[in-house]
Amino acid sequence: MARPRVTTDTALLDAAAAVLARTGSTGFTLELAGQQAGVSAATLVKRFGSKRGLLIASSQRWIDSIEPEPDSSRGESPLATLHRLSVRSYIDHSQPDDAALHVSSLAADLGDPELTRLLALGWARKRSQLERLIRRAIDAGELRNAPAPTMAARTLFALLEGSFLGWTVDPSGPLLSILDTEFDNLIASWTQKEPPQ
Repeated sequence: MARPRVTTDTALLDAAAAVLARTGSTGFTLELAGQQAGVSAATLVKRFGSKRGLLIASSQRWIDSIEPEPDSSRGESPLATLHRLSVRSYIDHSQPDDAALHVSSLAADLGDPELTRLLALGWARKRSQLERLIRRAIDAGELRNAPAPTMAARTLFALLEGSFLGWTVDPSGPLLSILDTEFDNLIASWTQKEPPQ
């Protein structure tokens, strides 16, 4: 009879995420992740095959965490949900050191074809999420002059990611305040009433 797993894969991935947040992927080791989880590095190898396997599993879990059909059951308007799931999604990277580690992990991902593929999938899923929210806001009359939802989602995503990357180079002011301003300026151009004919 097989022995039951004492530590779940979810717990191991939680531990890996905590270490990645502290070290970035370049400083990440199975030993550190094992210490965080209270298991040996050999346990992680047994479950995930290698450090790369663990990073791939972590990336897949990030993709799975992006809600394809965002929940608006909090009583929010579609526009408020759009704000929460765009600007507020950067809260874990709102300190300069955390942001720098995130960017270093991004650079490392781009050096691995499978991690790059997963990154592209995650970004596509995020754009799809934003597109659905923008479509809801248009249908609710909140975004009178927005472009087509697909184009609007690409524009918003590029604005957020570009602003975030710019802030990592020059972290002047709180990140979320900067993203709030960029979001509000863009949305303002999509909510203006059409000029009289």
